[in-house]
Amino acid sequence: MAEEMSKEELKQKVLEYLSKKPWQTRDLAKVLRVKKKEIDKIVLELIEEGKADYWSTGSTTYVASKEKVLEMEQKRSHMTEEEGE
Repeated sequence: MAEEMSKEELKQKVLEYLSKKPWQTRDLAKVLRVKKKEIDKIVLELIEEGKADYWSTGSTTYVASKEKVLEMEQKRSHMTEEEGE
């Protein structure tokens, strides 16, 4: 897939995937049929641009769009509040 797309097109595709759900970079690389090393570079660029961020379950670290990370953190804090009641 990387041969068919420019770096900017691949970056947009990665961002589309990251906005739907959190991903581990190795899984994202498999789905997009791109080397993990290339996905890692693109993810770092997206993080530096403020478009993506890391998100952790406590045992596993994922990457997702900034908006998706905020949404998941809100859900997590809401669930924590309910457990405390």
